[in-house]
Amino acid sequence: MEQALNDVTQMVWKFAFIAIAAIAAITMLLLLVKRATRKGRPGKRQDRYQPGKDQGELKESLNLHEKGPNRNYSEELMEREDAYIARSHLMTPTERDVYKVLEKAYGGRYRIFCQVRVVDLIQPNSAKYHPKSREYMSLFRQLSQWHFDYVLCNHEDFKVYCTLELDDPSHERPDRLKRDRIINKACEVAGVRLERMRVNYKERKIEII
Repeated sequence: MEQALNDVTQMVWKFAFIAIAAIAAITMLLLLVKRATRKGRPGKRQDRYQPGKDQGELKESLNLHEKGPNRNYSEELMEREDAYIARSHLMTPTERDVYKVLEKAYGGRYRIFCQVRVVDLIQPNSAKYHPKSREYMSLFRQLSQWHFDYVLCNHEDFKVYCTLELDDPSHERPDRLKRDRIINKACEVAGVRLERMRVNYKERKIEII
């Protein structure tokens, strides 16, 4: 009887040892599989710079990553030729002529800037609308597409004196009339002085509207 109990005890310990060894082996196998999965996961950059690594191989590797999902459509278009063209001059000929007149008349008192974004001077009220709110973004996008023709600032502190818009015949179009109406209202609400000008070609002078 005692011998039978010893045999059973030895058998239990033997099975327990085998079970523990099997659990340890399975755990190690799962850890290895998990680590291998992480290394092969797409989107992770594996090609970190390493001293002595061939620069050509590194550059080629980085270029491959740039062709991934983070690439903009504009970048793909730029791979083709003639995606952009450069303008030869800043402002139209009429705008340049008006700038010279403004420089002569006001250059001694004010700094004159041209093609200034409207949102660089007028911004949505963040105290009233949260910057990520629908209202804020709507107000911002409305003005972000437009520019003031000219901005006059004080010489010393660059404080804005007024903005100037040159109204040529294109301002009679419905889309331009809508733009002018919105900018007029935005300047009124923000307290920005806006003056509108037009060129009197017959008398060769600039008139304030």
